[in-house]
Amino acid sequence: MDDNKLEAKLLKIKALAERGEGGERESAIQLYQKLLKKYDIDEQSLLKEKLNKHWFTYKNDIEENLLVQIFYMVTGDSEYFRRKSRTRGKQCGCVCTDFEKTEIRFYYEFYKDAFNQELEAFLMAFKLKNHLFPDESARCYVPVEEEAEDTEISDILLKAQKLAEDIDKSIPVHMLETSVQASPGAAAEEC
Repeated sequence: MDDNKLEAKLLKIKALAERGEGGERESAIQLYQKLLKKYDIDEQSLLKEKLNKHWFTYKNDIEENLLVQIFYMVTGDSEYFRRKSRTRGKQCGCVCTDFEKTEIRFYYEFYKDAFNQELEAFLMAFKLKNHLFPDESARCYVPVEEEAEDTEISDILLKAQKLAEDIDKSIPVHMLETSVQASPGAAAEEC
C-alpha cells in the first residue's frame, strides 16, 4: 500500500475512532493503533497540522448545504468558499488540516447517503398523503390487488406512512383559487 493511501486510510479510521459510538469506536481505536504499530508510523507525523484550502465537489444546493454544515461541525469555522469548474463541477472549500479534510470527506459521504434515504421516505410519504396515484378516471388505470395481510411491509413504506401523518396535504384547487384572486385581471372581471 503506498504511503498516501495508507495515510488516508489511517486518517479515516482515526476520525471514526474520535466520533464513533460504542463498539464501533472501540474497534476503530484498536485498528488504528494496530496499523500505526504495523507500519511503524509516528502519530504526530501523521497528524500534520498545516492548514490548507481543500475543495469538495457537490451536485446541488442541498448537498452544498450539508457539506457546509459538515465543514462547520469538523472545523468549528463557518467560513467557506465556492467555485465552479468545467471539469470538476460545483465545489466548496474550506481551510482545514489534512486530517480534517479526510474527516470531512468521510462524514459528507456518510450523511449524504443517510439524507438520501430519508428523502426517499419523505417523497413516498408526500405521495401517500396527497394520493398521487391513479384512480378509475386515469386512462391506463389498473386496479391494484389487495395484498395478503401477512405480507411484509417494507421499512421505507412504514416510515413513509408515519411521516405522511405530519405532512400538510396540498390541494391544487385551493392554489388555483388563490392565484386567480391575487391576479390583477380577476378584480377587473368581477366588476
